[in-house]
Amino acid sequence: MADFYTTNHEENLINRIIGKDGLDFNMQGNDLPKYIILRIAIARALVCKKLSLDSSDWENKKMKGERGKEYHLEQITGKGKDKNEDFDILLRAFFSIQHKEELENNNINIFEDEKTYIEILSKYIQRGLYEMSISFKSRDCFYQWLLDNLDFGEENLKQKQILDIPKDNDQNLIYFPKIQQYFKNFAIEIKLVNEEDSYRHRICKIELNDSAKINHFHKKTKDLDEELGFPVLIESCAGLSKTYNIQVTKPKLEHQNLGMKEYKIGLESLQKNNFALGVFAGMSVDKKPFCFDLVKCPHLFVAGTTGSGKSVFLQVMVATFLNNKNTQVIIIDPKNGAGGFDVFAKKAELIYDMQQANATLDSLIEEMESRYLHIAKAKSDDILALGFKYKIVIIDELNNLIENDKTRKDKIARLAEKARQAGIHLVLGTQRPDGKLLQGLRNNIPSSVVLKVQKASESKIILDEEGAEKLTDSGDMLVKISGKIKHIFGVYLSTKEMEQIIYS
Repeated sequence: MADFYTTNHEENLINRIIGKDGLDFNMQGNDLPKYIILRIAIARALVCKKLSLDSSDWENKKMKGERGKEYHLEQITGKGKDKNEDFDILLRAFFSIQHKEELENNNINIFEDEKTYIEILSKYIQRGLYEMSISFKSRDCFYQWLLDNLDFGEENLKQKQILDIPKDNDQNLIYFPKIQQYFKNFAIEIKLVNEEDSYRHRICKIELNDSAKINHFHKKTKDLDEELGFPVLIESCAGLSKTYNIQVTKPKLEHQNLGMKEYKIGLESLQKNNFALGVFAGMSVDKKPFCFDLVKCPHLFVAGTTGSGKSVFLQVMVATFLNNKNTQVIIIDPKNGAGGFDVFAKKAELIYDMQQANATLDSLIEEMESRYLHIAKAKSDDILALGFKYKIVIIDELNNLIENDKTRKDKIARLAEKARQAGIHLVLGTQRPDGKLLQGLRNNIPSSVVLKVQKASESKIILDEEGAEKLTDSGDMLVKISGKIKHIFGVYLSTKEMEQIIYS
């Protein structure tokens, strides 16, 4: 009897990776065992954010389908083979540590309980294959994908080396002496305000001695990455003259992810501000909640590559909107449910069919015009006083929706231009900011949330400046509201936590 069964979609992915789209083994006349891809999937899942064993996210993060092929532990973990090939005990040990509290609470010993061990192993294989399916594209080099997604890349190795950097004994300084010397070489004098840790960065707050050097300072910051060996972001300090936060990325092992604790802090901040359509984006580098009002934006771009946390940001935003009795949320998901919005099915309108998306856009334009007639008649644009609700239209992957249908783009452009006063607001998500594709939209959508993108040019398209290509993954973002850019860290909420927020 088999220990693990793939689905037909998982088998298709495995064949694609082994074939010409990936490792190209079939084309070379060689034969690579399929279970090798399952082992890679386990490795991919092990570097993902930890999920509790009872989390419903395991179910959301797998490729569903009909039964595919069967596999045995001897193939997957090398169980029963000689010691150089058998890593079954190592995996059991890892799972027992990773899920120690849950297993102990249920009196489970996975060194003896074969059924539970295989269930856990299956979760990791399925999640790994799912993550591979959304991050590996046919145009990618699979060998580079391995380096980038299994933490083997040069950047990850470089980041780990910083753990050995000695700190200044007196002030616990890591970077300031080197930064100070770097600018001194260009006749730019700076002084330290403070140096401290943030969620994923070491922050050096510095002040320029001479304001006449500001332009020169900005030019030289572009090469600071090479000097320090790690991505660097520069953020001006609001209200402080010639003062900047120099943010140096910490080793990945030291990255802190934010969750429900920070989300509750954000909700408290929203309540104090009394926004009409409040959005809690996340926490700033100085660990303060950052919120804004979508009504004042009045529309929003959300950009980020695979793994950046774009979909999670949208999900948390939707959960917050659905707690507002004055809102109605419409979600258009061209990825057929891959955006993870199913949790909102009872309270939001979910649209996966593109013909239905066309009809919805037409309906929104009609409603916009109808609301304008009411506004003109009442001589008031107070949406709530007129008996309307705010409508938020979220499109998770704009490129997929409009690149093959110009009429959809024209409809969205019309809404972007006129819908704000009618209480209809757009949130447009994209993985790959494309200047040509977004032409005609950007002028009416000045606000943006940009998570990690692949290239500096993509950052410039959506943010009007470079920088988003230097962000870390999983919720690290630059938020541009009212022309000002703020470095923010978003929160991660599990499906169960979002259900509690929405339905409790």
